[in-house]
Amino acid sequence: MRPLAPRTRTMLLSGIALAVIGGVVAVLSAPPDEKLGVMVRFVMFHGASTWVNMATFTLAGICGVAFLAGVRGARRWGEALRWISLPLWIINSILGILSMQLIWGGILWSEPRLGMTFGVLGGALAIFAVQMLFAAPKVTAALDALLSGTLWTLIVVLPNLFHPDSPVFQSGNWAFIGGFLGMVGSTAVVAVLLTILIARRPSTDEREQLS
Repeated sequence: MRPLAPRTRTMLLSGIALAVIGGVVAVLSAPPDEKLGVMVRFVMFHGASTWVNMATFTLAGICGVAFLAGVRGARRWGEALRWISLPLWIINSILGILSMQLIWGGILWSEPRLGMTFGVLGGALAIFAVQMLFAAPKVTAALDALLSGTLWTLIVVLPNLFHPDSPVFQSGNWAFIGGFLGMVGSTAVVAVLLTILIARRPSTDEREQLS
């Protein structure tokens, strides 16, 4: 896979900057809530970011299956998505704990959804550790597929275990809905462009050839 041209790389970085600005606008466009006030924006961003994170884990799993099936280039994209998914899930885990504090006035460590969050985090950390410690790309690809499949099994079989129905869409308030979708879109754009930058970075052999 050819590395990105400098101009293309600059365009991607500019796109990330614009998406971040768009995300800030989307967050600020959400009106205050009667109970949570302006802090509802924080809770909404947590939900939007989690949606995107679910997509990155899913795509990493698909790339893992594709790599095991012999699809050329799938390994790079799977590894890039892994680099995006783990940091984003760490951020979302922290946001989830803070959201719990805001909504319920405390951190319920026995809450099943919190346990699921830490379970996924542990799985993602284990896959990342395998990638860093062992040269076993097929093993990490299989683990990506397993984590993605487990995540979606939990969502389908026990939907309330993962997250309750979105109060944003139940509210019927288009200011809330528009702001939330803006957060999802801007976060997704950042994730996609970062994935491209990571996947298209020169490998060690390519850097030696260019030097």
